Amino acid sequence: MSDESFFREVSEELRQDRLKSIWTRFGAIIIAVVAVVVLGTAGYVGWERYAQSQANASGDRYLAAQDLVTSGDVDGAVLAFRELAADGWGAYPNLARMSIANAYASEGRSDEAVAAYSEVAADSSVPAALREMADLHAAYILVDSGSVADVRAKAERLTGDDNALRYAARDAIGLAAWKAGDTEAARDLYQSIADAGDVPQGIAQRAQLILGLISGAVPAEAAPQAASTQNENATPDAASTPSGNGAEAGEAADGTATTQPEAAGSDAGSAATSPTPDAAAPSNGSPASSAAEPATDNTGETAN
Repeated sequence: MSDESFFREVSEELRQDRLKSIWTRFGAIIIAVVAVVVLGTAGYVGWERYAQSQANASGDRYLAAQDLVTSGDVDGAVLAFRELAADGWGAYPNLARMSIANAYASEGRSDEAVAAYSEVAADSSVPAALREMADLHAAYILVDSGSVADVRAKAERLTGDDNALRYAARDAIGLAAWKAGDTEAARDLYQSIADAGDVPQGIAQRAQLILGLISGAVPAEAAPQAASTQNENATPDAASTPSGNGAEAGEAADGTATTQPEAAGSDAGSAATSPTPDAAAPSNGSPASSAAEPATDNTGETAN
């Protein structure tokens, strides 16, 4: 046997001994790691499928409750929404809570609607954008059923220059002030809206109308149009019906499926500015005797 063959055999035996030693020391750990990876992957896939099925089921329940609103069974819809809010998946519990308020508002039950919106707005576990939207909806209802102070209590915090809903909030307060006869406060608020360059179209048009009514440049016959908060170009609000089979909204367990305005003052900021008024025409630029009563459609979107 040559020296080269001898050294090769010795080296091979040393390698085998080394591998056996490594396996003896770490074999159990290697098997455990592989098992964990396999089981973890299987668990993740299983959870994903479970989450999707739960989201789909919640979406079906949400749409069924909306159908009850469409058929006029508001109390039945509210019961269904409450059940979904209690045990729904992902973003659906928060959507259901907003839809309870929307359902009450659609039937003209202002006190119950404001209470439902206030409950959402006061819940720190709800995403901030949805809480702000709830306060704004409540403010528009209170324009007609409450006082200026009531409206300010809901909307004042949304009027800051860095808030995407600032123009809608100022609009609600201005409309309440105009209705109450405080034309100076209404003028200041609507002038700040008119002077801005990024105001949603519906709010900008009303600002010009009410400023014209206050100054006398617009005939009193235009008052019902000024009192209307209807905006045909408004985007869906934060309680809009999720699209698809519900999986997308179900994935947003932290509520991020709610509509978040993309830019301050964008049309998304006017999403909640859709109450349909019931206003009497004022004379000589005085405020209407009845202002906005929010009306939302059966999908939870603002009716514009």
